[in-house]
Amino acid sequence: FTRAGAKFDEKSQAEYADIQARLASLQTLFAQNVLKDEETYEMVLDLGDLTGCPDSLIEAAREAAVERNRPDDKYVITLSRSIIEPFLTFSDRRDLRKEAFSAWAKRGELDAGRDNIKIAQEILCLRHKQAELHGYKSFAEYQCEDSMAKTPANVMRLLQDVWARAKQSANQEREALEEFVRSSGTKLDDGIQPWDWRYSAEQVRKTKYEFDENLLRPYLSLEKVTEAVMSVSQKLFGLRYVKRPDVVSYHPDVQTYEVHETLPDGTDKLVAIFIHDNFARQHKASGAWMSEYRTQTKNLPIGADPVEGD
Repeated sequence: FTRAGAKFDEKSQAEYADIQARLASLQTLFAQNVLKDEETYEMVLDLGDLTGCPDSLIEAAREAAVERNRPDDKYVITLSRSIIEPFLTFSDRRDLRKEAFSAWAKRGELDAGRDNIKIAQEILCLRHKQAELHGYKSFAEYQCEDSMAKTPANVMRLLQDVWARAKQSANQEREALEEFVRSSGTKLDDGIQPWDWRYSAEQVRKTKYEFDENLLRPYLSLEKVTEAVMSVSQKLFGLRYVKRPDVVSYHPDVQTYEVHETLPDGTDKLVAIFIHDNFARQHKASGAWMSEYRTQTKNLPIGADPVEGD
């Protein structure tokens, strides 16, 4: 409550409420701009441009083209993680990987009407004002005080320590990749670039270790992985997942489960609703993530249950 401004006078509380409201609006807009760039960007290709790409990626690119009303012989690479990451991993076309990676790295600034730099600047100013109201010199001090690190200096000490080790490891990997590229007869005048990293690493895996991710894929189907995760959850936490195909959710792709546990007295209790939303689509944030519609708490009304989405 104190960090929420409970000890402020009436004027400061009103100012703090305005800051919090504006921050919430800006942070949402920032994320929406990134998502909009992911949705609207498209690199339209012919089938011949997809050399090296697995069938699963080619099918996904074709589906993306259909969603965007492209001709039947076209394929679309979007900035959705489920498409851009495998494209950077498998595409033999270095020029196209560079184009796709450059767009990926500039999400949030691909359109002049969606300027996340100005939004970030305002967020920084408001966070500084927020920290000042609490009596801190910086937002970093305010943020760290309620965490394990306690001070920005401790955070930087850890980051610098990790950075030195990580940089050394990354340079070793880069040198190994460049040596592999040279030994394969390919000449890169500018060395390994960000758009080469995933691709070169995949070639090393295939050549040195005879590991092909596409051969492993059939053994890790969504159905089998989901079954395994729920089995582990039951063994560790005693939770059971009951699929509810009769429950209508916000999209046809979504699967809904009731989550049950058995209480010490043997009675069954519904503890949560689990919403399983697995597939990439327009207007949905890409990547693997989980969020809560209602956070676990002991202050819920009797009979109320938390809801989670994944």
